[in-house]
Amino acid sequence: MDLSKEILNVTLDMSMEFGENWLKPIHERLHKKYTEISSEDLEKINSICKEVNKFANDYVYKSGSVINKEISFVDFKKFKVDILLKYNWISASNLSHLYSQSCYYAMK
Repeated sequence: MDLSKEILNVTLDMSMEFGENWLKPIHERLHKKYTEISSEDLEKINSICKEVNKFANDYVYKSGSVINKEISFVDFKKFKVDILLKYNWISASNLSHLYSQSCYYAMK
């Protein structure tokens, strides 16, 4: 199966959900939406999303600095450029969500 940008973005969005689905596997939710996806592809997609989240979280965490007790992170524009160099399929809304979630986790 061709992993379209749409499927990858829907899955990435699912992987970043808070609430009742927070940190839960995406397989079942994704299979309900795209019944034609094989178990093998579900695993592949899940791995891609974990990789993206880890990359973004590490990127933001390593960019952080504390000046006068204020935490600052890499500028969103730089984050966007660098993330899209590696994962050019990520939508604008997912980029924004990924950045804010990565900043949130970096502060914890």
